[in-house]
Amino acid sequence: MDFETLRSQCELYLLNALELNEREEVDRLIAAADPDALRAMAEARDLVAQLSFAAEPAAPPALLRSELLNRIRAEAPPAPAPARQPSRLLAFTGWAVAAALLLGVGLLYSERGSLYRAAGDAQQELTRLRDEIRVQRKVLAVLMARDSRTIRLATQAPEAPQMRAYWSQPEGLILTGSGIAVPPPGRTLQLWVVPKQGNPISAGIFRPLSDGRVLLITESDAPIATAAALAISEEPEGGSPQPTTTPAWVGALGE
Repeated sequence: MDFETLRSQCELYLLNALELNEREEVDRLIAAADPDALRAMAEARDLVAQLSFAAEPAAPPALLRSELLNRIRAEAPPAPAPARQPSRLLAFTGWAVAAALLLGVGLLYSERGSLYRAAGDAQQELTRLRDEIRVQRKVLAVLMARDSRTIRLATQAPEAPQMRAYWSQPEGLILTGSGIAVPPPGRTLQLWVVPKQGNPISAGIFRPLSDGRVLLITESDAPIATAAALAISEEPEGGSPQPTTTPAWVGALGE
């Protein structure tokens, strides 16, 4: 079992959404002090703890089971009547028991379906949280790197929104901005590393979100020491080998 699958199993384990045989397998790995299983369970606990603050309160399945038992007791057959009409009493009792069992089965299936839907929703939320944490860790790694450089990319219009880039050679390149206009359909924005000598080198394409926010996490093989500036131009969808328009944003690295 690969680590990602193991971590997902641990997350569902903590949510009580695993089948018995799957729970036993996780228990076996934990009992054996499997290093991957211990790490996966630790990460799963962290994510489930974060999910507990984000999720709406929900009644535990035990309440459903209690409600089911109460309904079955309420609809249980009455005490046996005198033996004067045994056939009618037995028939009534049989129908009452059957009705109670059908109600119980229906509630059990409804509870099971609710549990599976809740587990699916929880898994989606855990995946979203995991992605957010991965992005936050990457951004933090770039910002905290010893060689991190901050580059302000401005336009010729003073009132136009600016963008900022944070660049660390080993950690990566991050571009942020807000209030950026979304290019028309079929067009995209492209980030370039402009070297001190030679042609610009593409560092990725991106489109702002509908509210104008930009967060691009990318890599660049170009050494920071040989870069003169970063630039952003509007290009055809999919990007271009070289800029086809005048860059709308430019930021010098300086020394």
